[in-house]
Amino acid sequence: MRVSTPAFVLRRVRWSESSLILTLYSLDFGRASAIVKGALRPNSRFLGRIELFSQGEFQLSRREGRELDTATEVSVISHNHMLRTGFSSFAGAGLFSEWLLAAVSHGNEPSRPVYCLVEQVFGLLEEGVAPWPVVCGGVVRLLQLSGHGFSTDICVACGAEIADSPCWSHSGGGVVCGKCGESGFPVKSGIISFLSRAGNSSLESLSRVRLWPGGYIQCHSLLKEYAQVHFEHRLLLKSEKVMKEMLDAGH
Repeated sequence: MRVSTPAFVLRRVRWSESSLILTLYSLDFGRASAIVKGALRPNSRFLGRIELFSQGEFQLSRREGRELDTATEVSVISHNHMLRTGFSSFAGAGLFSEWLLAAVSHGNEPSRPVYCLVEQVFGLLEEGVAPWPVVCGGVVRLLQLSGHGFSTDICVACGAEIADSPCWSHSGGGVVCGKCGESGFPVKSGIISFLSRAGNSSLESLSRVRLWPGGYIQCHSLLKEYAQVHFEHRLLLKSEKVMKEMLDAGH
């Protein structure tokens, strides 16, 4: 069966001397894998059309019962050149892609909101905005869309509104009040405020939010620990180290 769908290239792996396997997130099929035969040949018709983090209209040959599709044609929608040439943009796109692949498995139902989220995150990073708030905000949205959202204003244990000195419970699903604090651990109110805003504001507005030095690393670590509890597996985010080194270097 031949189908057509817009998709983002999240990963490229060499399959043979001339072929690649792509991991895609597509509008119509969700996460998908596709082999691109002859992609690495000098005169390939795919040259410049299947770059990492690019967005394209993919013509796929699909067979029922097989996870690996075959890409037969690709036309470019967005090259997203900055995501491959700008150091901070590349690191941010890589980290968000790793989150997406951890949250969405093969065979999941396609999601227009998730596809649009990738489009928003990549679009902002392509414009050169600060990557940390965009990635952290994007991860909050991704957790919500994958059914792993959390509470940032109501105690998950007793339902009381949160005032000062919030605590957090990964297993409980968010903030806990002072009376229920034994079931959680202290978290800076600035992180809770950012997480709350991330669930209700545009990613563009989040890109202008600045936390204290190291604040976004703490925020990302909280999200990672929370996700590992709810995904029930460890997250190996290789781009996280790059993002931390980039921050230490003042980028």
